[in-house]
Amino acid sequence: MFTVLIVDDEVHAIRGLEVGVRWKSLKVQHVHTALSLKQAQQIYLNEPIHLMVCDIEMPKGTGIELLEWVREHDPKVETIFLTSHSDFSYAQKAIKLGSFEYLLKPVDYEELEQVIGKALAKIEKTQELLMYESDYKYYAQLWESQKPLMKERFWQELIKQSIGSSPERISEYAASSKLPNLVSSKYLPILIRVQKWYKPLSQRDEQIMEYALRNAANEQILKNEAGSAVISVPNGGLLVLLEASSDRMDTAMLDDCISYVRGCSQYFSCDLNCYIGQPVYATEMVTSYYNLIQMDRDNVTHANQTFLFRHYKKSKEGTLQPPSMSSWEEWMKMGAKDKLTEAVACYLDDLRDRKYGVDAQALQLFYQNFLQMMFFVLQVKGLQANDVFAESLLTDKPQEVLRSVSSLKEWILYLIDVSMSQIHATQKSLSVVDRVKAYIQEHIGEQNLTREEVAGCVYLNPDYLNRVFKKETGMSISDYVQLQRIAYAKELLALPDYSVSDIALQSGYSNLSYFSTLFKKMTGMNPGDYRKHAQSKEVEISKL
Repeated sequence: MFTVLIVDDEVHAIRGLEVGVRWKSLKVQHVHTALSLKQAQQIYLNEPIHLMVCDIEMPKGTGIELLEWVREHDPKVETIFLTSHSDFSYAQKAIKLGSFEYLLKPVDYEELEQVIGKALAKIEKTQELLMYESDYKYYAQLWESQKPLMKERFWQELIKQSIGSSPERISEYAASSKLPNLVSSKYLPILIRVQKWYKPLSQRDEQIMEYALRNAANEQILKNEAGSAVISVPNGGLLVLLEASSDRMDTAMLDDCISYVRGCSQYFSCDLNCYIGQPVYATEMVTSYYNLIQMDRDNVTHANQTFLFRHYKKSKEGTLQPPSMSSWEEWMKMGAKDKLTEAVACYLDDLRDRKYGVDAQALQLFYQNFLQMMFFVLQVKGLQANDVFAESLLTDKPQEVLRSVSSLKEWILYLIDVSMSQIHATQKSLSVVDRVKAYIQEHIGEQNLTREEVAGCVYLNPDYLNRVFKKETGMSISDYVQLQRIAYAKELLALPDYSVSDIALQSGYSNLSYFSTLFKKMTGMNPGDYRKHAQSKEVEISKL
């Protein structure tokens, strides 16, 4: 008999799985439930768990984070992931490379039962094998299964420089972790960096996609070779470390990386690059890694390509002349938006097509000069930049847009649109209002959907955005959010599948009493009466 743990932050989702799956027929004796990562960890420490059915997106710790923790404590546990993000169905193949399954919500219970049956059959077979092994063999096998994790941890500590790069320190760490000699072998480093996602991703979504990219790299580039590793590095990158004794150091490795980049761009909807270093000893790995990082920083013109470090040439200083922005400045003052956008787009397209002379430093210089020009024009017109744009314009956003010329072009054109719409009152910022409406619609069920959070999605000052929004719609952002929440609740009440309390939560209200009061104030009837009215009306329509 087996024990299962269901982890989901939505109570109704857990109840559905408890009732919808025929656990007894699957030989499941106990079904435990947890609403968060912390609760799940506590259950693992007190109960024997064979299988976990887990939601990926949870507010206080993701399913990916929980799986990593579980593997450290009990690598035998099998995991089935559930997610409501249908956009990530293309990641299913890559995520299946791990020891778990990946299903989309709302899950089909028959399909889930089949997957659970396969997972339990695998667990049962493992248990049978362990029954015939001696304690020594069992613990030896368990230790071997942990070796890749120990090796990955070594490389991460080395890259972070938590371990010194001297032969003595590396040998000492290897001995304490019972790893093989890491000093005498050479490794080929390959840096993978995502330049841009085609769709906006939350932090949790990026973690899911990074996990998929990592598994795909292990499968396609490393070919699951035991002596190699894939580790996460800062700023959304992956570092592939292939043992240099492999016979795939030249043409075959380049072809594998090219195929990997092509596949990831197509199936994971992103722009990314691979940077192949040269075989080095562990004592030289930190230097080699930072050389590849610099190579990536200087690549601001090419995407979805593979580069060899031995072909890397640092751009010559002084080969790129910044544009004269005096005419740009005058066009912005006059409101000649079409002229300005065309000139800026042509200049950045020319940068993108240059073979030499464009690197991260040149892009940074252009960006600073443009901001200086734009802020000057705003000041001349009696406006302060902070009154128009959010603080992230000067802090977070530049780190993202300076990754490539294409990203910078998109961002600069957006700055022109917003700033000139504010300078010249006759121009409307309807596109900004449309983006805000779309963001509210997408996040309507979130309780903390504040005016500040909405303003952050378009990088504008909340007060300024509220004025623009009210001018275009006749209502404030807060009033619009309430209106959309109630409209969404009315749609759900017309369906028999959800209770009133569930509908309140899905509409962004944690307090049922407050929801009922507000609903009655805005519709003239309480949620229960509205449901009866909507259902009776539908019956009348069906009789016609």
